[in-house]
Amino acid sequence: MAEVEGPRESEGEAGESEGAAAADGFAAAIAVDEARHDPALARKVGDYLDRQARLIDLQIEHFEEDNRLATDAAKRKRFADRMRNVLEVFGILAAAVLGLGFLILLGDAYSSRSVVVDAFDAPPVLAGSGVSGKVVASEVLDQLQKLQDATRGPSKGLNSQGAWSSEIKIEAPGTGISIGEIDQLLRARFGHDVHIGGDLIQTPTGGLALTVRGDGVPAKTFDGSSDELDQLTDQAAEYIYARSQPWRYALYLQNVRRDADALAFIPGAFARATTDPDRANLANVWGISYQDLNMFGPAAEKFRMVIMLSPPYSTEWWKGRGNLLSAEAADDTVEEKSWVDAQAYLRDAAAAPTDRRPEPRFLAGPAGDTFDMPLLLRATLADAKNNSGAGASAGLAGLDVAYTYDQMHDPAQAALYVAASDPDDPQTKLSGSLLQAKAALARGDAASAIPLLESYRTLGLSFPNTKPPNLTDLCYLGIAYALAGRASDAEAVFSSGGQWALCYALHGDALEHAGDVAGAQRVWAQGLTLAPDMPTIYLHRGLSELARGDLGAAQADISTANAKAPHYADPLKAWGDLLAAEHRWKDALAKYDEALKYAPAWAALRQARTAAAQHAT
Repeated sequence: MAEVEGPRESEGEAGESEGAAAADGFAAAIAVDEARHDPALARKVGDYLDRQARLIDLQIEHFEEDNRLATDAAKRKRFADRMRNVLEVFGILAAAVLGLGFLILLGDAYSSRSVVVDAFDAPPVLAGSGVSGKVVASEVLDQLQKLQDATRGPSKGLNSQGAWSSEIKIEAPGTGISIGEIDQLLRARFGHDVHIGGDLIQTPTGGLALTVRGDGVPAKTFDGSSDELDQLTDQAAEYIYARSQPWRYALYLQNVRRDADALAFIPGAFARATTDPDRANLANVWGISYQDLNMFGPAAEKFRMVIMLSPPYSTEWWKGRGNLLSAEAADDTVEEKSWVDAQAYLRDAAAAPTDRRPEPRFLAGPAGDTFDMPLLLRATLADAKNNSGAGASAGLAGLDVAYTYDQMHDPAQAALYVAASDPDDPQTKLSGSLLQAKAALARGDAASAIPLLESYRTLGLSFPNTKPPNLTDLCYLGIAYALAGRASDAEAVFSSGGQWALCYALHGDALEHAGDVAGAQRVWAQGLTLAPDMPTIYLHRGLSELARGDLGAAQADISTANAKAPHYADPLKAWGDLLAAEHRWKDALAKYDEALKYAPAWAALRQARTAAAQHAT
């Protein structure tokens, strides 16, 4: 089919037009020629030409005006098109933002795990004294937050907030509903919040009765006098915390040294728990509270329960095994078992699939039991980082880092981590006294160490616990007394200090210092019958033999200590000292260099290394 075109002149019409134009032009040419001789005709020709010129000017003006109007119209159309495109894009973006905002609100609602305190009911008669339902709820909320902040643990648990805290007054378009109301509706439908409410009434005797209740929190009333509102809200908050977050409340009790209260609370919470992970978490704190009270048998039983309730290679399974090692290491009757079990733990961790190995922080127990200093440092630093420097439920992780640096002979770093720990926690004061005392003993200053260690013993006995938390460390007081010439006081400490390898090692040192080498040998041998795999006694006996010139016996003991703890600097330095005594400087230098891998800041080790290097060249 041919294309349809607009109107156009036919070939005949076009020919006629062209012929007429040619005739007009010919006539005009004749008229111009004749006008040269006829003035009247010349005027007529001139008028004719003027009219033609004006006509042409008018046509040009008309064309220019049409062109300008067409151009303006085109510009207006382009502007309108652009504005329409902008508005369309803006509409799309606005819809996307609203959609994204809704998705964010929905996601927040689904992941919401908060304790929401609604305004309490309160009688108008109390309003005159400034007590309203919102005031009472705010005081409960403040105390809940304090409890939350005081709880150290690997997770933050539920947040605490007031029901009015999310009242954002931006209305959703075309609905008359505020964003805050939408947020609350979504949280109510999809969230996992625990809502708490209650009421405050005035009793007939003029006292106060505060009742709290909520999701999973049975109603309970707390009575008091008219001036005891603060105590009532504190009691109510603790009750809410215990029933809504039983594991974290148990952690809180353990954190603040209320271990007896924890042991009274956990059995009921354990019975109410509905999942094995919840039971495992509670059993873990249960064991820690027993261990805090130096009841190591029941503690080990609860940690075994954690292992039984947890799938193999899970976080709780590794944690339970690590805490079981800690309980064994703290029990002087099974210290050897802790070393054997620690070796098994590390072998299992290495053999486990990569994605099912224990987190580094869970390796602190086995690393400490086997004297693996680099691993212990990584584990304690990871634990501190995991808990924002505050520490896990068993104690302040910063202090664990400090102890590790102390074992690596880095007093500056040890002091730094003690200083960074909570100064109000009794454990911080204990650790400060102990580490300063050990530094004094390393300098040979027993006189300065004794009052620090006596303070450590006094502070430890003043704990709500029945005994100091690190019983084996009390044996440092025994060696301090011995070095100060107070032999009877030293024997009194060692006779009550327990059967740890460190105590046997230090007791032998004390007897040797008093001139009783045979007695020292008997004590060391007795200790090795109880803990044949612990490196401590081998090391101390080897150093004694080295000092007495019995190099063969020293070689046997020091090399055994190194074999038991290959990542521990002390046996390696002792071995280097032995080789230096034999003038085997290159061999000594090699041992010193290896020791520096595990104690790079040890000043005495660096000095020995420098001396060996000078002789080796």
